[in-house]
Amino acid sequence: MAQFKPIFTLNVAHAFFVDGRCTQLRFVPTAATERLLRRHQLLVRHNDIGFTLVADTDHWIAPDDESVLRFNAIAQDKSFGFYTAESAGSLTPLYASSKNITADNSALVLQRDVPPQLPGEDSTRTKPGVQLPAVIIDIDLNDIAGNDFIAEEAVTRWIRFTTRDIYWKYYFFGDLAKLELDIHDVSSSQGIGFYQSDEPVAKNGKAFISHEPIAMNSEPAQRFQLKDKNNSGKILIKRLPSAGIHLISKSRNLNGQQILVAEIYVNQ
Repeated sequence: MAQFKPIFTLNVAHAFFVDGRCTQLRFVPTAATERLLRRHQLLVRHNDIGFTLVADTDHWIAPDDESVLRFNAIAQDKSFGFYTAESAGSLTPLYASSKNITADNSALVLQRDVPPQLPGEDSTRTKPGVQLPAVIIDIDLNDIAGNDFIAEEAVTRWIRFTTRDIYWKYYFFGDLAKLELDIHDVSSSQGIGFYQSDEPVAKNGKAFISHEPIAMNSEPAQRFQLKDKNNSGKILIKRLPSAGIHLISKSRNLNGQQILVAEIYVNQ
């Protein structure tokens, strides 16, 4: 009866998600990797944040110089590349390899390098109409399974994404736009301030932009109140709505520099 043993696990974390768990990537082995998996009697067990390689210890074949597994990590969320800081401004996949890990020995380093051409692999160029992977990942079996791998602990590595920072821009219309408004941060002792934009706003509205960019998050922790400056700081809205990832546009700051903003519309 075959004896199976986990030898390697890859997990993914992302600061955009409130629990830190990234469930938005699907890991697909290349055709050449499928052949290597069969040759080395390896199974791939997927979970919601990554996958585990499981070896048949009774039929293990020692790895050689060409025993590199390649996985394409396909994003299930179309906005993944936007809220991921490492992908910002890039039109090509990120690259990670078991040969390049962080100083604490826990994670694969995310790079913008072009992946090397592996033996038996087709070109890394993606055909037109085919979704580009968010990350191309190489796992060298020599890095995770030594000669005495049966007695060794399974290797666990992470891929850790950070989230992109973006300015928040509130638009106020109707009666609110007639008042002297102040946006007050009640979620932080340091406080994020807002200034009134000098760009024209339709329907006699007003717009306010945060002085500093705010880390994007699936459930933003920021709490902003809207107050009336001319009425002893009367609270007009106890908690303003938070920014999302679907209303993004370009604006200009007070220095005339172009910035990306997440728009929030308030009509009351």
